[in-house]
Amino acid sequence: MNPRTRTTVSLPVDLVAHARAASDGNLSAYIERALRAQQLRDAAPAVRAWREQAASDAEELADIFGEDVA
Repeated sequence: MNPRTRTTVSLPVDLVAHARAASDGNLSAYIERALRAQQLRDAAPAVRAWREQAASDAEELADIFGEDVA
């Protein structure tokens, strides 16, 4: 299990009310899922760039070795 830290944030009242209602009694888990989902969205451009570079590298290797290396 990952270490935890207590954090205070200020949020709009309506947003907190929705999160509390949707959290099924575990607001921390609900917010953690939301933050992890955002973390994945934030990483998407870097992953996309890595995949494009990997595809380019595979094409270059195929040109060099004359076979499908992907």
